[in-house]
Amino acid sequence: MRRAGASRAARYCTALCLAAVAVLAFWGTLRTGPTTSDDLYYEQNVLAGRLGQLTTELATGSGRFHHYLHVGLTSLPYFLDSPPLRKALALAAFLAAMAAFCAVAGRVAGLPRLGPLAGLLALALYQDNWHHNILTAYPLVFDSGLLCVSLAGSCLWRHGRGGGRGFLVGANLLAFAACCHFEAFLAYAPLLWGIVWLSRRGTARRRLAAMAAASIGFCAFIALSLAYRALHPTRYAGNALDLSDPLGILKTVAAYSFSALPLGSFSLNIDSINRFPVATDHLVLGLPRYLGELCAHWPRLSPAGLALALLAGGLTYHLLARPAPGRMRWRLLPALLALYAIVCPNLLIALSPKYQGPAASGIAWYVTSSFTGYAAAVALAALGLWGVGRLAGRPRAGRALAGGRAVLVAGLSLITASVNASVRQGKVAAGARWREAALAVASPAFAAVPDGALLVAPDLFVAVSEEKTRDGYWEDWFAHFAGKRLTVVAAAPQPLPGDRPAFALRRLSGPTDPATAVALARVTSLGPPSADPYAPRPEAPTLFAETADITAEAGNRFFDVIYQEGTRWRLVPANTVGRRGLAETTLEGGGAPIAFDSLALVPARSSSPFETSPALLRFGHGFTPPERAITGDIVWAGAAGQARLANGTGAPLAVRLSFTLIALSPVRLAVAGPGMATEIASAGQTTPVVLDLTLPPGESALDLRALAPADGAAKRFGVLGARLAPLAPPP
Repeated sequence: MRRAGASRAARYCTALCLAAVAVLAFWGTLRTGPTTSDDLYYEQNVLAGRLGQLTTELATGSGRFHHYLHVGLTSLPYFLDSPPLRKALALAAFLAAMAAFCAVAGRVAGLPRLGPLAGLLALALYQDNWHHNILTAYPLVFDSGLLCVSLAGSCLWRHGRGGGRGFLVGANLLAFAACCHFEAFLAYAPLLWGIVWLSRRGTARRRLAAMAAASIGFCAFIALSLAYRALHPTRYAGNALDLSDPLGILKTVAAYSFSALPLGSFSLNIDSINRFPVATDHLVLGLPRYLGELCAHWPRLSPAGLALALLAGGLTYHLLARPAPGRMRWRLLPALLALYAIVCPNLLIALSPKYQGPAASGIAWYVTSSFTGYAAAVALAALGLWGVGRLAGRPRAGRALAGGRAVLVAGLSLITASVNASVRQGKVAAGARWREAALAVASPAFAAVPDGALLVAPDLFVAVSEEKTRDGYWEDWFAHFAGKRLTVVAAAPQPLPGDRPAFALRRLSGPTDPATAVALARVTSLGPPSADPYAPRPEAPTLFAETADITAEAGNRFFDVIYQEGTRWRLVPANTVGRRGLAETTLEGGGAPIAFDSLALVPARSSSPFETSPALLRFGHGFTPPERAITGDIVWAGAAGQARLANGTGAPLAVRLSFTLIALSPVRLAVAGPGMATEIASAGQTTPVVLDLTLPPGESALDLRALAPADGAAKRFGVLGARLAPLAPPP
């Protein structure tokens, strides 16, 4: 009785620790924003009431029967008006799929500890990613499909162990439903066959017959899918097959699978850069550099990451070192099934030339790749239990092995958590646009914006990584949430329209700040472009307003608002302390118009503002718009790019241009500017560059051109954190 009570208490403690690991691993996820344009397209159709039309167009246009369920499940969270609730719904399904997959593995292996241990490793070593991440792209589709596959496997196991035919019927229905989520789940059929083979007793003929009976759901989907495609010829490139290069297919499968393994995507690319702002503000482009930064800044590590590492390591030791009634034996078929499960999510994906190309060029990630991590966690857990079981007669050696693996898991989970924290911070920055728009709608000042007005909101159009809103997205968003049809643009037209009023919206707080603050004003006139070298639209005119309304989320914070009124700078309290709900501040021009771009939220009782620098840097032809990244502002160029330098003093001015050159492959740049011509060779993935120039009065150009191989590849090099600072005047 005492042993049973202790065992029950141990199970409760294990479940509680697993829940704590899940909370720490995904802490802050509810604040993240959308990061894929596909999801935003589905949301836009939901907001505009075009979901049924979209579903029919996608299904008939691609000849893919599964789109009816696929699109519906993807769009389901967008019927919730709260982004945190959407994330919570997707996260719940995600955790259910992960738990079910690991639980089925433990049941098939006949070792109860395998399920919790595999679940722990899957949680602690789960690797976040920007694009096509299971938590941010296609919510309720792929994780829900894997949940159906896992439940089907559980039904087949119970049926093979003497359960009724209802389990067999349920397994087929679940397998059919999984394929209706996405065709790639057909690749899981061999796993279900393996479960049938392991669960059944009798001759090989009886087992093969049971496997055939378990395949009815898959066969039904294949027949229905082929019939639907015959009736609807496809126009979708992803339906094409390229079987001419078997080695290339295997390389694609390996690339997608490797990217989901712990630390597997550290072969980073310029479209998906993982950063670690918690410990350092440098750009990290490789695992050795990353580990060096981690060791150098260990006192600044996140407490949540440290707690996750300690909890994951301790629970690993508990699950490996405690006595067990029997040890895990090595069996060939389960081992092969575990290895197959690592690559099977990406098998059907790799047959299409559309997805072979991205994997070959380095963007080795797809939505189903995350499932590779679950299978790898099962394999690692089984290997650990097998190793400890081999030392069952030597308790001290077994505990040493368990301790060593616990330390390894703790270290890997800390590194993974730090990467996830940085990527998550970027996703929080991506969600700043929606927090800005939601706060603007809730602001009392928004009532003064009439239907049909022009809204200039450059912050809503700043791209973050892969996410890009389509034309008309923000019009549909404001029509749904505010009931007003507005024309939302990134820059004001010149001249201002005379038939309708123009308003400006700007976010004053940082993209990752705990509290959001926005400014809303009616535009009264336009002026010369703002002297902000990293403005989203450098050539956009300055917006002037007679009054500006500041709205902030109250949170016991002391802030001041700094702004330019005519030729003077003013500093006023924002009054955000002790207010319920929202805090509002109205700024009056007092006869001189307010430069709307000069508005900024600063800590209370701050010093007087700095003077505008006489030297100005802008990025011109050949460079992308600046990306407001976590580690600094980055611009990218293909074969060439031009920076524009301005000297507003009326006399020659000595300046120093400093930046970091980003190049994932060796590159040499020819740099030509006023009074200088030189070459810069990259010394690695990041190369500090300092150039001293003498600028003539007015505007001049600095040309950067990539030398051989000049293949014109997009985003061949990047410029990070460029700064132009005046030096002493030349003699």
